[in-house]
Amino acid sequence: MKDQQRAKLTHERHLSSTRLGALNPTLRRAFMRVNPEYFAWPIEAQERYRASMPEHDAFRLRQEVVKTLFGIHAHTEKDLAEISDQFSDEEHLVFNRVWLSAVGVGEDSFFLNECLDEGKTLLDFDTLYEYDYDDHCFQEQARKDQTPDYVVQSYSGALYYTWARLFIDGAFHYASLCMAAGYVSSHLDEFGQEKIAALIPHRYVRAKDHGKREGKGTVFSQRLEADGKELQAEELQRRCWAYLSQRVDALRTEFDSQARKAVYMEDLSRHNDPHRTFIFSDKTALQAVRFRQFMRDCRPLVVDRAELDTVITRERQALDAYLESTCRDILTNFDPKVAPFRKKRKIIIADGALNDIA
Repeated sequence: MKDQQRAKLTHERHLSSTRLGALNPTLRRAFMRVNPEYFAWPIEAQERYRASMPEHDAFRLRQEVVKTLFGIHAHTEKDLAEISDQFSDEEHLVFNRVWLSAVGVGEDSFFLNECLDEGKTLLDFDTLYEYDYDDHCFQEQARKDQTPDYVVQSYSGALYYTWARLFIDGAFHYASLCMAAGYVSSHLDEFGQEKIAALIPHRYVRAKDHGKREGKGTVFSQRLEADGKELQAEELQRRCWAYLSQRVDALRTEFDSQARKAVYMEDLSRHNDPHRTFIFSDKTALQAVRFRQFMRDCRPLVVDRAELDTVITRERQALDAYLESTCRDILTNFDPKVAPFRKKRKIIIADGALNDIA
């Protein structure tokens, strides 16, 4: 009982300080140098400013924070990027812990580490549902524009390991947001790849064009080696992907029809990497969670993830049986000489695309 009361008081103190727009000393000094008028604004205006901060102000604030925390002087954006590239996990954590209060919103300084449409901020979306539905419609329309005969998919929740950062009871955390169907599917994909490697041993090696420059990016290309069974291994992978695509659609329907309105939490924290995964059962859970009150809304919905593990076990057993029988069929009946032609995709990693993954 005392532990519960202590935890409640800690949470309430954190909410109180956040509502007052409190900043840590390092960030407060940076704001005083860059935009001292900030402290005269109402809390709502401060939050709007943080959510849509001008690039020049953001650079100057980061510049001041890096100088204070590490004694390093960065004169340009390029300098900051190069400094960040050299950070250890611990240094990233130190910086991100301080910086979150400069960009996060609400009680937990919640920050969604995703690109939003021009002119939009996280404050334009009240709930996770509003953001996710808007993003789903955008992505589906983009697919339709690219492939006119594409059939637009109905919405049942689309979050898939979306990156975020927040304070949980005052402690900084990295976070991933995912729908339950996608979470189960990711476990199946990992299991499927391990099973295929056991059935037809193979490895990936760099292709001839790997690392070549193309436009403003670099080609990422690998080829599969399987000691003469390359086409059989690729066919098994193709059938596995097709099977998983059908199963994730079925899982979305299953979770959506159950409408559990539940949140499963997974703590993946390691040294210098405090990380929490939030898994949402279906769109009713997204509708119940607001960005500005993220933890306060999630807590009442948290349930034992044992029921999610039961679904994963069920699906893994079915996938295992499918791959066993499919592999036997391919090794017995598949003729690599008449394998259908498939268009090869080229992956190009844009310059700077991986700069902000910490």
